[in-house]
Amino acid sequence: MILLRASRSTRSALASALACAALVFVAGCGGDKPADAPSAQVDVDADPSALLPASAIAYAHLDAKAFFASESFGPDLAKVAEKVSPLGEEAGFLPSRDLDAIYAGVYSTQGADVAAVLVGRFDQAKVKKLAETHTPTRSGGALVVSQYAGRDVYTINNAGFTVLTAKTALVGTETGIRRALDRVKDGRVKHDVPPWVDDTFKTTGAVLAVTFDAQAQPGASELVRQVPLPWAQGVQKARILMDFKAPGANVAGSLAYADEAQAGQAAAALGNTAGFAKILTLVGLQFREFKAVAAKSDVQVTIAVDDQSLRTLAKGLPQWLGLP
Repeated sequence: MILLRASRSTRSALASALACAALVFVAGCGGDKPADAPSAQVDVDADPSALLPASAIAYAHLDAKAFFASESFGPDLAKVAEKVSPLGEEAGFLPSRDLDAIYAGVYSTQGADVAAVLVGRFDQAKVKKLAETHTPTRSGGALVVSQYAGRDVYTINNAGFTVLTAKTALVGTETGIRRALDRVKDGRVKHDVPPWVDDTFKTTGAVLAVTFDAQAQPGASELVRQVPLPWAQGVQKARILMDFKAPGANVAGSLAYADEAQAGQAAAALGNTAGFAKILTLVGLQFREFKAVAAKSDVQVTIAVDDQSLRTLAKGLPQWLGLP
């Protein structure tokens, strides 16, 4: 967990990515579908992760309710989410109030493609009205509607989403959304998430769970090589878990490498990161614990962050992201 001063372009890119994710929050759909509608016999609410295309190089699950309920920085995160979201109450949606969970997959089909499933409560009528009347949103842009696989796909500020039911929405890159919608239309919705990923998602108390598999798709290794971090090179699989327990937050990670030599080098590199973390304590970011230990061909990472540091971090996020 390292915080660096971001460049203007980095902040802009991250803010855009968060805006794309926030669009998932505001997608809504209500009422009954016509009998001949695509996927009329598919219960897309039954298993959100089954909507994700197979063979993701990375999966993530966020317990949004627990995330925003954190006594440490939940209220401040809620404020950031409302600022990032290009739509708000005009669409009948507030992330901290209406979002329950997020399931996401990252793919290396065309660069890095993303498909994410949002579970929550949405207001289809308000979203549709915004699009039909070309009413400016809180971000200043207008919703644009197109059709794919028999569904309305909304875009705003180069980010897109579509709605499946009153409880479920999709967001992602164009390729990611279309692959997920093709599964729904063709009746191919099935649980393709690997068992080890499922087990990670089901970890008791985990607010955020992230997995990575460099062998899931041919382009995954190339994406890893582009990450400018020594310990990231050579990672074959990874699991990362985060929880909120007094007096702060805890992150536990497990990184798998090809052999003990690579694991040892990665642990040493992470040790240097731990040293940098100690420097960050001088500016108020308090790490109660930062360990990286090699165990054969794996590296076990444990990070604990002070409660007050989380509050400071959350309050500074809008400025770091370049938000007003």
